[in-house]
Amino acid sequence: MNEYVTLAADLAAEFSVGDKIVGSVGMGGLASALTVAMVAGIKEPKKGGKRRRKLESTEASILGVVAGTCYMGAGSIWVAGESLSDAFATVFTGGGFGTAGMGAVSLVLAAVMYFREARPGAAAFTGVLAAGVWAQAGGIWGLPQALVLTGAHAIGMA
Repeated sequence: MNEYVTLAADLAAEFSVGDKIVGSVGMGGLASALTVAMVAGIKEPKKGGKRRRKLESTEASILGVVAGTCYMGAGSIWVAGESLSDAFATVFTGGGFGTAGMGAVSLVLAAVMYFREARPGAAAFTGVLAAGVWAQAGGIWGLPQALVLTGAHAIGMA
């Protein structure tokens, strides 16, 4: 995996101007752009309107995980996604289901995302929830967060 991170960093250095490939974006800007992409890819157009491409369920959930990770990194108004993940996790870790930790909540979300093909809107929402829960669970569940943040940093977006 390290060779991919190194390759991404080398490509970023090759094509960047002043260490930025796409200019000054920042995590807040990236979170905003990803949110617009999710809404545009999910929302049905008005009558007579056209849409170039609709997100599939898997794409929507991956975009949700990436956006949720950016929400946590951006802070400010974007903490609502992390608060939502905390509230969801509390349902399971609060003792109502016995002894359950963040790893169990991560498994529940991973099972839902893998075994159920939800509509794109629900899949994106589940992805945003999963990003917050997986980041808190740590261990192997923290891998998506590490990949997103490393990739964003490598191309100068964070």
